[in-house]
Formats: sequence, C-alpha cells, structure tokens
Amino acid sequence: MVFPVDFGWIQVLLGLMFVVAIILIITALIKEREVRWRVLSRRGSGALVLILVAVLILWVTTLLQTYLGLTGEVKAAHVVAKTVANSPHTLEVDLTLYGDKDHAQKQASYLVEGDMWALQANIVELEPWVNALGFHSGYKVTRLFGERLDGTAVKQNQIFVNGSDQGFFQQMQSRRWYTNPFVRSAYGNAVISMPGSYDVYISQDAIKTRPD
Repeated sequence: MVFPVDFGWIQVLLGLMFVVAIILIITALIKEREVRWRVLSRRGSGALVLILVAVLILWVTTLLQTYLGLTGEVKAAHVVAKTVANSPHTLEVDLTLYGDKDHAQKQASYLVEGDMWALQANIVELEPWVNALGFHSGYKVTRLFGERLDGTAVKQNQIFVNGSDQGFFQQMQSRRWYTNPFVRSAYGNAVISMPGSYDVYISQDAIKTRPD
C-alpha cells in the first residue's frame, strides 16, 4: 500500500510560527513576575497577535490544502492495450506500475480475454483533515482482467499484478481498517476501458484513466 505525502514548506513555516508564539507567551508569563503587567501587556499581546495571524494562515492553508488534496491525483500506472490478430476477444496488455522510494517500478505484458481491459486498485480513503496535512489516500493496483462487449462472461481468471490482495479484503471485512481514526473508508475500485494507450491515475477515492 502506497501513501503519497505532499508536505510543503508552508506547513513547516506555520509550525515554526506556533512555536515562536508559544515561546513568547511563556516568556511573557515568566517576566510578569518581575515587572508585572508592563512586560505582559507588551510581549503577551505580541504573542497573541502572532497566534491569531498563524491561525488565520493555517485556516487559509487548510482550505487550500484540502482542496488540493481532494482534487489531487497520483499517476500510478501506464497501460497499452492492443487487440491480438486472428484471436477474437483477446487483448495484449502492456502494464507499467510506477514505483516510489519504497516500491520498485514494475513492467509486464499479459494476454487478457475480452474486448475491454479492467484494472482494479485497493484504496484506503483518509479523512479530509488528514488530506489537509498533505497525505494522499493509500492505494495499491492489484488486479487485471478483461470483459466482453457482448456481456458474455470471460473464462479467464483475474490476474494479480502486484501480489495478492486477499488480506486487504479480509481486513476490510473484519473492519480493521475502520478502527484507525485517520481512515474514512477502504474498498476496491476498478476502471474499464477499450484498447489504446492510457495513463492511470489514483485520486482520493477512485482509479481513472486518460488517453496519453
């Protein structure tokens, strides 16, 4: 499971502002014993103003980060699907799964029964306030399979492209994903498309494709 993180400089700046504000308040309270309210009013007011400014910036930043988080996408894979000559209802699918620092990129080709290809991902949707901190929902692309345009069921089993996901669904059934206060929901989601070349994206709550 991959949980992309986008933690920028503005979150660091806000954290530093809060630390400075707290230091100013503590300093003002200590000095108040020596010079009474003169220092408290001067330094304490400055600290309170700094906190108010920091809260305002945090509020605006949270709104922007939430919007970017909810509309943000991660390019997870690339698919090139072609029909196979003289083999009806058969596709050759070249699949590239993009990696990150903890997961190596994978590339493989598969023969898939059907006129359309489908790619499934497991998604762990995080709470909006977690997205606001820069965390993208978790995902793992797991299954590749085909479907026929005429509605006839294919006989080929689904292909695991990134390891089995049976443990994920067992945890979902036992609601272990839902015991985490950071998690909003966990589920499987699939995209279905015709032959062609596509980039595959994972948003906060779905898997989707766009022709490249």
